[in-house]
Amino acid sequence: MLNAYRRWLESEQKTLGNAAHHAYSFGQANMAKRAIEHLDQALSGSVVLELAAGTAREALVDLRALGASTPALEALTQALRQALHAEG
Repeated sequence: MLNAYRRWLESEQKTLGNAAHHAYSFGQANMAKRAIEHLDQALSGSVVLELAAGTAREALVDLRALGASTPALEALTQALRQALHAEG
Protein backbone atom coordinates (compact mmCIF):
# COMPACT_ATOMS: atom_id res chain seq x y z
CA MET A 1 0.00 0.00 0.00
CA LEU A 2 2.75 2.45 0.93
CA ASN A 3 4.75 1.49 -2.15
CA ALA A 4 1.71 2.13 -4.33
CA TYR A 5 1.23 5.52 -2.67
CA ARG A 6 4.89 6.40 -3.23
CA ARG A 7 4.68 5.39 -6.92
CA TRP A 8 1.53 7.50 -7.31
CA LEU A 9 3.25 10.52 -5.74
CA GLU A 10 6.23 10.06 -8.05
CA SER A 11 3.98 9.89 -11.11
CA GLU A 12 2.12 13.01 -9.99
CA GLN A 13 5.41 14.80 -9.42
CA LYS A 14 6.59 13.86 -12.90
CA THR A 15 3.30 14.84 -14.55
CA LEU A 16 3.16 18.16 -12.74
CA GLY A 17 6.85 18.78 -13.33
CA ASN A 18 6.23 18.51 -17.07
CA ALA A 19 3.73 21.36 -16.77
CA ALA A 20 6.04 23.48 -14.62
CA HIS A 21 5.41 26.57 -16.72
CA HIS A 22 2.19 26.97 -14.72
CA ALA A 23 2.79 28.29 -11.20
CA TYR A 24 0.07 26.02 -9.77
CA SER A 25 1.62 22.89 -11.31
CA PHE A 26 5.04 23.87 -10.04
CA GLY A 27 3.67 24.25 -6.50
CA GLN A 28 1.87 20.92 -6.69
CA ALA A 29 5.02 19.19 -7.96
CA ASN A 30 6.98 20.62 -5.03
CA MET A 31 4.29 19.40 -2.60
CA ALA A 32 4.50 15.89 -4.10
CA LYS A 33 8.29 15.97 -3.76
CA ARG A 34 8.00 16.99 -0.09
CA ALA A 35 5.41 14.26 0.52
CA ILE A 36 7.78 11.63 -0.91
CA GLU A 37 10.64 12.93 1.25
CA HIS A 38 8.40 12.94 4.35
CA LEU A 39 7.20 9.39 3.65
CA ASP A 40 10.77 8.17 3.20
CA GLN A 41 11.82 9.88 6.44
CA ALA A 42 8.85 8.52 8.40
CA LEU A 43 9.51 4.97 7.21
CA SER A 44 13.28 4.96 7.53
CA GLY A 45 14.40 2.27 9.94
CA SER A 46 10.96 0.66 9.91
CA VAL A 47 9.74 -2.63 8.57
CA VAL A 48 6.16 -2.37 7.38
CA LEU A 49 4.13 -5.57 7.51
CA GLU A 50 0.81 -5.59 5.76
CA LEU A 51 -1.42 -8.09 7.57
CA ALA A 52 -5.10 -8.74 7.25
CA ALA A 53 -6.94 -7.95 10.48
CA GLY A 54 -7.72 -11.63 11.11
CA THR A 55 -4.08 -12.63 10.64
CA ALA A 56 -2.95 -9.88 13.01
CA ARG A 57 -5.47 -11.05 15.65
CA GLU A 58 -4.21 -14.63 15.32
CA ALA A 59 -0.61 -13.46 15.63
CA LEU A 60 -1.49 -11.47 18.75
CA VAL A 61 -3.11 -14.54 20.33
CA ASP A 62 -0.06 -16.65 19.47
CA LEU A 63 2.32 -14.04 20.90
CA ARG A 64 0.31 -13.90 24.11
CA ALA A 65 0.43 -17.71 24.33
CA LEU A 66 4.22 -17.61 24.35
CA GLY A 67 4.01 -16.11 27.80
CA ALA A 68 7.57 -14.76 27.82
CA SER A 69 7.44 -11.04 28.45
CA THR A 70 10.29 -9.05 26.96
CA PRO A 71 10.39 -5.36 26.07
CA ALA A 72 10.50 -6.21 22.35
CA LEU A 73 7.53 -8.58 22.63
CA GLU A 74 5.55 -6.05 24.66
CA ALA A 75 6.25 -3.36 22.06
CA LEU A 76 5.17 -5.67 19.27
CA THR A 77 1.96 -6.73 20.95
CA GLN A 78 1.16 -3.10 21.80
CA ALA A 79 1.70 -2.10 18.15
CA LEU A 80 -0.59 -4.92 17.01
CA ARG A 81 -3.26 -3.90 19.53
CA GLN A 82 -3.14 -0.29 18.33
CA ALA A 83 -3.31 -1.31 14.69
CA LEU A 84 -6.27 -3.58 15.35
CA HIS A 85 -8.01 -0.90 17.39
CA ALA A 86 -7.53 1.61 14.57
CA GLU A 87 -8.87 -0.98 12.11
CA GLY A 88 -12.14 -0.96 13.97
